[in-house]
Amino acid sequence: MLTDMSGVIADTVGKGSVVAAELAVADAGGSVLGRPIQILSADHQFKPDIGLTIARRWFDEEHVEAIADVPGSNVALGVQNLAKSKGKIALISGSGSLDLFGKSCSPTGFIWSFDTTVLPRASVLSGAADGLKKWFVVGPDYAFGHQMERAVTDTVTEMGGTVVGTRRSAIGTSDFASLLLSAAEAKPQVIASSFAGHDGVLLIENASEFGLLKEGIRIASMMLFITDVHSLGLDRMKGIYTTAAFYWDDNDDTRAFSKRFAEKMKRPPTYLQAGVYSSVSHYLKSVKAAGTTEGVEVAKKMRELPVSDLTTPSATIRADGRVMRDMLLVQVKSPDESRGPWDYYKIIRRLKASELMPAQPNPDCAIEQR
Repeated sequence: MLTDMSGVIADTVGKGSVVAAELAVADAGGSVLGRPIQILSADHQFKPDIGLTIARRWFDEEHVEAIADVPGSNVALGVQNLAKSKGKIALISGSGSLDLFGKSCSPTGFIWSFDTTVLPRASVLSGAADGLKKWFVVGPDYAFGHQMERAVTDTVTEMGGTVVGTRRSAIGTSDFASLLLSAAEAKPQVIASSFAGHDGVLLIENASEFGLLKEGIRIASMMLFITDVHSLGLDRMKGIYTTAAFYWDDNDDTRAFSKRFAEKMKRPPTYLQAGVYSSVSHYLKSVKAAGTTEGVEVAKKMRELPVSDLTTPSATIRADGRVMRDMLLVQVKSPDESRGPWDYYKIIRRLKASELMPAQPNPDCAIEQR
């Protein structure tokens, strides 16, 4: 478990991702092919050199067969490439760069929870269904934010809408006033944000303080997590739209899993943590089915078997390693609508994988030739 234990999204992944993996191991019986399953965990601090040093030591010295979670595209790309070179498995739940299953794809790499096309496309398709055509796009000024911005722009254009402006800002911005002022002056119907963690919460907090929601502007936060809603509160978060791969109160299975998770974490899981549970569960099932821990053989079996567990009831894996899964468009409830602790989301729409992802893998990802 290579994750963020101390940075801006530690609540979103971190210790909770380790707990999710522990639950997957428990559900697998604690062993596979007669061997006990052991979980190691470390904080990569969002630094590729630190992440690669840890991963290399795990593979070369500690006999690790798979690395999971890996938030942060810069770290995830390096770890996935290293795993590929050593015939090991990379289970990426915490990152969604298109390069992971595009130009840097790997026969032993899997992208589980989200990507920088799916989240924007889900937000725009849902907004278009509600008649919203004028969009303003904001996000962090690095590759991840740029990919999200392009995806929003492309989908808005496809749906006959207009992007009336864009603004970027460095990670760790302390004040979004000027960015939001620019957005308000463009008079959009929707502000689409790809800021995550503390930055994403601060942007929404500033938007609420400036009264943008009261003016009828929808905030579509493409990287919002239930822990972010909890930190700011329903009073200021109410009405925000976001997309999630999992919500704890969706059905009996998600509630059962989340109850077990909450016994250790005192709160329900984020969808990235649920993705860790699903990816580790599917990996262990595939090891058992393949009869080996050899990475390439396990990866083949992972693509053959359907993904089905308490958090992901029905999904498949494409040739490029992308998990084809449905997503949820949700809206944050008002305090009056909430029935109790962590009852934060209304499920507005269920979006099929076929609506959100191309039917065929990226042609530049010739996985069969690698």
